[in-house]
Amino acid sequence: MKSEEIFDDWKEQRSRIEIRENFTDAAMSRIYKYEQNKRKGLFDVQGFIELISAHPLAQTGVILAGGVAGFIRVVFIVTMVLE
Repeated sequence: MKSEEIFDDWKEQRSRIEIRENFTDAAMSRIYKYEQNKRKGLFDVQGFIELISAHPLAQTGVILAGGVAGFIRVVFIVTMVLE
């Protein structure tokens, strides 16, 4: 039983956490600064996805481009196998 008491004392000691008075304000201000300073990438993927999702013609174009790319790949593989 002594080992359980030692473990319980250790657990209680580890659970005592001292949090500064303005911890949440400091954390939120850091998050806000990070969001403000975050640079936009060279290519906005989220905007591109939203654009495609909103326009049926853009969806058709993406599907058509994928089909053409797949067809070209199959033709390329077939010509390599037949040579």
